[in-house]
Amino acid sequence: MHSRHSHVLSYSHRYNMKTIKINHIAKTEGHFSFVGALVNQDFAHARLETEEGARLIEGILLGRKYYEAPIVTSRICGICPIVHNLTSCKALENALEIKINPEITLLRKLLINAQWIHSHSLHAFFLSFPDIIGVSNNFDFVKDYPVASKYALDVRDFGVQLSRIIGGRTVHPINSVVGGFNVEPNAEELADLMEKNEEILAKAEKLFTFVTKNKLPKFENPANYTSLTNKDEYSIYDGKVHFFDSKENITTEKFLLEMTEQLLPYEKVKRVFHEDRVVLVGALARINNSFDYLNPRAKKAWQKLKVQLPVFNPFYNIWAQVVEIIHNIEEVQKLYAKYTAIQKPKLKIPFKPTAGKGFAVMEAPRGILYHQYELNDQGTIIHTNIISPTTIFLAQMERDLEKFLLKHAKTSDKRREHLIKTLIRAYDPCISCATH
Repeated sequence: MHSRHSHVLSYSHRYNMKTIKINHIAKTEGHFSFVGALVNQDFAHARLETEEGARLIEGILLGRKYYEAPIVTSRICGICPIVHNLTSCKALENALEIKINPEITLLRKLLINAQWIHSHSLHAFFLSFPDIIGVSNNFDFVKDYPVASKYALDVRDFGVQLSRIIGGRTVHPINSVVGGFNVEPNAEELADLMEKNEEILAKAEKLFTFVTKNKLPKFENPANYTSLTNKDEYSIYDGKVHFFDSKENITTEKFLLEMTEQLLPYEKVKRVFHEDRVVLVGALARINNSFDYLNPRAKKAWQKLKVQLPVFNPFYNIWAQVVEIIHNIEEVQKLYAKYTAIQKPKLKIPFKPTAGKGFAVMEAPRGILYHQYELNDQGTIIHTNIISPTTIFLAQMERDLEKFLLKHAKTSDKRREHLIKTLIRAYDPCISCATH
């Protein structure tokens, strides 16, 4: 042991190696740490290490009935339970060959937009933005900026209440199930909430103006931005997969067949690649790929930044999330109008359990989410696979961190640590989803 320790000291001295260890990255979903190294100020290594065990959700589902999967998978995350629930429902409907009608789709889109509003409001404003202005304590942040904080909480609450009315709960929905919805949302309560839509939209726009007065750190690293795309809308619920580097659109089935999962011996999360290529998913990927499909006021907000697309600065993921909040609120109003125009909506499709295989892909707040199931003829789950956004963008985040370390090789230790945390949080990683 002494000999090995002496060797490490000798190596570090000879090659001027500096190790960087951050034991806990706070203000993220889940628990993980950062380990990095700088060698001679011209080589860098960066790695994120998860600090929570594998949760084995896929194993828990084996032997359970199909209808349990949307309930169980929504427990993967307390920030994005809805998208797990809905992606699970869609995948199982694919396996059972259930054809969903337009009114069910409209309600699901309302639900997923509600979750984005809640998730983005929490992350962009309370978890990441304080880094940009150098405030580490959120109690101080709320005290220093009470009006903006109240706006952010109001916007978030709008998303939370919409989730409750449609999904049956503020967290972990129970109303959205395989085949549709158990109960139609209370029309009066939904109408009352929708009356606040314009007020909430105005507050979101004021928040955008407030946060974007501040400058983001200067940094660029090209990435293969990857997201769902749809010729008719800013894609969240379905579409083809678009790659920024090749401008190629492929079916979600082809994308999934070409994906590879890698599990290293020392890790509890898989890393996911597309044909051995590193891809980047999330809000900035969607803005870069689908800007033209943003709703008008969201598009106008981004244009105020006066930055030319594509943007290769990962810190802009924060601003992208705020723009998406504006888009989501606009979209909610459009979807609500379409839904209320339907007379006597049919919200549950009858079916019988059968054997089958199915998958589904949706855009979670943090990027592409994938669920796959195989059922026997009794409707029992015999295989499942879930791929979360963080497992997809983890490799690119570490590449960014390595380049970022080189850029700040001569920066003070305290300042460098702050910047590392800022970059990591800008990505909005969800380790709870990654260790599912």
